[in-house]
Amino acid sequence: MQNELFYPCLSYVLLMTFTPGPNNVSASALGLKAGYRGSLRFIMGMTTGFMIILSSGGLLTEFLTRNYHVISSWLKWIGAIYMAYLAISLFLDSPGKKGAATTARESYLGGLLLQFVNPKGILFGITVFSSFSSLLTGGTAKTLASAALLSFIGFTAVSAWALMGSTFSHLFARKAFRLGFNIVMALFLAWSALSIILH
Repeated sequence: MQNELFYPCLSYVLLMTFTPGPNNVSASALGLKAGYRGSLRFIMGMTTGFMIILSSGGLLTEFLTRNYHVISSWLKWIGAIYMAYLAISLFLDSPGKKGAATTARESYLGGLLLQFVNPKGILFGITVFSSFSSLLTGGTAKTLASAALLSFIGFTAVSAWALMGSTFSHLFARKAFRLGFNIVMALFLAWSALSIILH
């Protein structure tokens, strides 16, 4: 079962960390303005906050699945439904909304605090562990190691956006590119949701 869920899990993680959201858009705007080195404190703050949220989500899921086995199947369905919602929302979101995230403070503390008002990050912290609990949890050490690995992937994502901020903004301004990108992302999300339900 774990092997069967590895690729859907990896797909979901990469989609959630590399697609546009408050973290990536903020990093992109700051990278364009201050360069990667100038953005690094903000990025490290985001990574720290992300790690806190992921660890909390993972440990909560570990506790619930260990002590309340009946909850496991419900968590699986909640995660799958959320992924299906994300796939649909890719075609409903207006790119203009994303610019609001760029007003975040450009410091370590600003990046850290952004995580606690970032719904995408919080929901990711909950759903990734509840949907793929058999793969990511199985004791406190394994759960925290999974959170650390996911945080590193998140760090890689925001770093990439900071380095290529202006290029990404230019590409996403094109309607045809954005539509094609969203279709591919939606298909991957739908596949991840289906894999969770079937396993």
